[in-house]
Amino acid sequence: VKIPIFAKLSPMVPDIAAIAVAAEDAGCDAIVAINTMRAMKIEVQVGKPVLFNKVGGLSGPAIKPVGVRAVYEISGRVKIPIIGVGGICTGEDALEYLMAGASGIQIGSGVRYRGIDVFEKIYGGIEEFMDANGHSKMDDIIGMARRL
Repeated sequence: VKIPIFAKLSPMVPDIAAIAVAAEDAGCDAIVAINTMRAMKIEVQVGKPVLFNKVGGLSGPAIKPVGVRAVYEISGRVKIPIIGVGGICTGEDALEYLMAGASGIQIGSGVRYRGIDVFEKIYGGIEEFMDANGHSKMDDIIGMARRL
């Protein structure tokens, strides 16, 4: 049975693009960039970590710039599709990932912050941008920042 294999990469490495290349060379069908970043929060009133495990994964809007940077670096080195992940809550957020080189996006935080209709809102934001700027197909957008 042939099933697609997507490698979800951590941003907590010195050269994420090199790891993406290794995943592509090993036969991965796509790269998912990025996973959460290790983080910690302390409850000041009691002086203890909020999480039982002390540390957890930072996600949401705080990691979007890291994710966009990772997608940009990876897209210059691999030929397989890249799925951009991290802090996508608006059409503009999605456009940043697409322009950096992602050919798809994953939405998680957006549902938490904007509700279940966030998918329509993000799609609408992308469509509005494309119409306003004379783009008729997604290929006009994907990797745009690399072509400048």
